[in-house]
Amino acid sequence: MKYLSICIAAIILVSCGQNQNRNQAQENDETPINVKLELLWETAPSLQTPESVLVDEARGILYVSNMNRDAAENSGSGYISKVDMAGNVVELKWVEGLNGPKGMELFENKLFVCDFDVLVIINIETGEIVEKIKIEGNPELNGMTVGNDGSVYVAGFATNIIYKVKNGVVESVFTGTQGENFNGLLWENDRILLTTSSGSLLKSIDWNTSEVTVLAEGIGHGDGIASVGNGDYIATDWFGRILYVPANGELITLLDTRAQEINTADIDYIIGNNTLYVPTFYTNTLRAYKVVIE
Repeated sequence: MKYLSICIAAIILVSCGQNQNRNQAQENDETPINVKLELLWETAPSLQTPESVLVDEARGILYVSNMNRDAAENSGSGYISKVDMAGNVVELKWVEGLNGPKGMELFENKLFVCDFDVLVIINIETGEIVEKIKIEGNPELNGMTVGNDGSVYVAGFATNIIYKVKNGVVESVFTGTQGENFNGLLWENDRILLTTSSGSLLKSIDWNTSEVTVLAEGIGHGDGIASVGNGDYIATDWFGRILYVPANGELITLLDTRAQEINTADIDYIIGNNTLYVPTFYTNTLRAYKVVIE
């Protein structure tokens, strides 16, 4: 009973903290936001079509999924790389034998990876693939997020379905409309955030009611989504834009590399030091930026 009371109190505190962040952001809607990016480093172009990056602060490592688009589809030539916090590729092919790895998430000692229609589970200590869970219907799995209880949520790009995977059981928890192309996901205590690549929207979906709210429009080929910790978000347009999304939904373009044909794929962010990590896809590098908010 004591444990239950502590858990309930913790949930209430987390929920209140999130609401406080949102309320504070909403109260400051009319205050001009001055935010910019400063490039910290870029890896050598040794990666191969890097699609997603995931921060592991505890181990001081960045995991990068490489689709390796030069290889034949389903050839098993995709892989996961390890990059250190200074931008050095410390192990290019840490985990091999994947087909087209995209979104990733970490829970306890397991790394979860979207690989077309399979959720791949990797032992983080050994790099061994310990389980593969197939999701039927050719979903083209893309973005991923994980809840506090270890439930994994994956976005079906082709099916426009959000799937929940827990203890090997797969269930559909939300279905959109045809042609949206679900992409990035971000779990929050009372809702899940979703970017759509064809719909060009950032949405929130309420856990209790499944009510959908459009948070921002015009995000282009929506890809990654990350919280900056103050009620605002950063989203990417895969074609080459990094966008700051304040509570009022009025997008601020932080970077636009479309003319240079440098993509901005699935991102991750460290709130503690305001560092944004961005895979460049066809440019075959990973970039780190300092996000300066004034």
